[in-house]
Amino acid sequence: MPPEPIDQPFDSIESAYDFMNILAQVILENMKDLHRDHEAAIKEGQARRARAIELAIFKCKSLNCHLHRSRRTLNDLRTIRRLVLSERMIPETVLAAMQDQ
Repeated sequence: MPPEPIDQPFDSIESAYDFMNILAQVILENMKDLHRDHEAAIKEGQARRARAIELAIFKCKSLNCHLHRSRRTLNDLRTIRRLVLSERMIPETVLAAMQDQ
């Protein structure tokens, strides 16, 4: 019996873009938590822990920058696909594209 096909989570540019938006939200939430933990570590005199949290915050910021660029690239790909396929821009699509930017 052949294996059942696995649903691809990124079967379209739009689904990948949606995932990137969710990931961006999670990163921002984690950064808020890290800032709170950093303040607590400083108040408790845990310098080593505070520095480790600073590194984690830096890495989150770096990831967020990469994510922002990736979302812009995905948006560019959506635009290019529309041009190549001569997809019509109906008013709903135009409004959705404007909100994504």
